Amino acid sequence: MEHFPVIISFYTKETPYEKEVENLIASCERFGLEHSIEGVESFGTRELNCTFKPFFLLQKLQELKKPLLWIDADGVVVQKPKWQEAFAADLAVRMHPELADDHRSKVITSTVFIRPTDGAKVLLKLWIKQCQETLLDPNRTDEFWDQTALRDAILKRPSGISVSALPLSYAKIFDHPTDRLLAPEPVIEHFQASRRFKKSISLGS
Repeated sequence: MEHFPVIISFYTKETPYEKEVENLIASCERFGLEHSIEGVESFGTRELNCTFKPFFLLQKLQELKKPLLWIDADGVVVQKPKWQEAFAADLAVRMHPELADDHRSKVITSTVFIRPTDGAKVLLKLWIKQCQETLLDPNRTDEFWDQTALRDAILKRPSGISVSALPLSYAKIFDHPTDRLLAPEPVIEHFQASRRFKKSISLGS
């Protein structure tokens, strides 16, 4: 059996995320999970900070050359994780099975797995391209979500690049009624810091 992926994340410095991420780091240490979690300077807006996610994933993939598991800074590992069948793919992410492939909320990027493969690198670069195109679109009216950019990248990916769905237990939202019902014993739980901090700050990871 392969070693569990390296847990990676970043948080924006001098924001409440700097304190929030301590819970993620402590949970990694509790279960003896290798992790690489860094503070970064804000890029000026929450949208730009979110856009940095695929850049960071690609950077870490090239640096560590190991399977990686991204967890948002507000996430916590609540029980010892195990290697998943989904980790055989180039990329694995939570996807709502009941939603259409082009639905805005089809893909949830709070937890993202990446293998150190050429296919994964191609997909990350496509995700970056989708982020840039969305942010630069003069006709855009919706708030930018990095998850919609990944959704588009997945839909446009070249053949041969594999994508799998992560189980809900690896991306549970702590107070979501359906998540609480379907994943009563989560492995990774997310605490929606962006929602809690929205009134006090406009920045964050």
